[in-house]
Amino acid sequence: MPDCRLEAVSARVDRFTPDERTDRPVLGAIRGTAGTLIVDGGASPAHLGAFARELAARDRPPIIGIALTHWHWDHSFGSAALDVPVIACEKTAAGVAIQAAYDWSDAALEQRVRDGLELEFSLPHIREELPDRSDLLIVVPQVTFVESHEVDLGDTTVELRWVGGDHAEDSVVVWEPEDRVLFLGDALYQCLWGDPAYLTIAGTRALLKRLARFSPAYALEGHDENVADAAAYTSRLSELRAACRLVEELGDDAVAAAGEDT
Repeated sequence: MPDCRLEAVSARVDRFTPDERTDRPVLGAIRGTAGTLIVDGGASPAHLGAFARELAARDRPPIIGIALTHWHWDHSFGSAALDVPVIACEKTAAGVAIQAAYDWSDAALEQRVRDGLELEFSLPHIREELPDRSDLLIVVPQVTFVESHEVDLGDTTVELRWVGGDHAEDSVVVWEPEDRVLFLGDALYQCLWGDPAYLTIAGTRALLKRLARFSPAYALEGHDENVADAAAYTSRLSELRAACRLVEELGDDAVAAAGEDT
């Protein structure tokens, strides 16, 4: 499997590109004079470890912590690769604690899929990313918060803020204010626990309201190949607002109406 790529986003921020084959998400690194903060723990220790090696090869400042955007396995199962504090909102920590208590054998994993506790979509990804789960160590966040938390990196202070949303109720965004970089995690994505996956009007509007405080020059979504500039980010949010209005006005006919406009 080809390696994910380290790419510079701004003067202070790097990212590790996603890989859809095992659902590896974007990882981030925000650096200041006091150290580097990692955004998301990744899908496995191999995933996060590869990112950490790339950062070290470029002489980035020492890593001082990992900030999680939400509890899902692909964003949190790699944290054990680094001996640093893991930071998350209380809801994320609770979700990771549940995962840490599970049996991760194939039989147990398959049973959780049948019981509706795990997505069938995730099953092949977990097996490929983590073929041997006999000694899987899932790190429960040690530093937790409710609404927001700041990490002082010396010449920049990073903000972690809970925003919620339909994809994961515990979603947190990570904001670097000097270069105006916003890590969104999976916050804008659909809830996957439905067939088909869905967004709700109430959930989307509440999320957009919480995001209104940020005006990013660059915005990164968890599984997107591209980094959005300010115009692309504004357009993305505008599309979500328009979708809410369309569903509110037309109900079940909204999908057909949207198709006519594309």
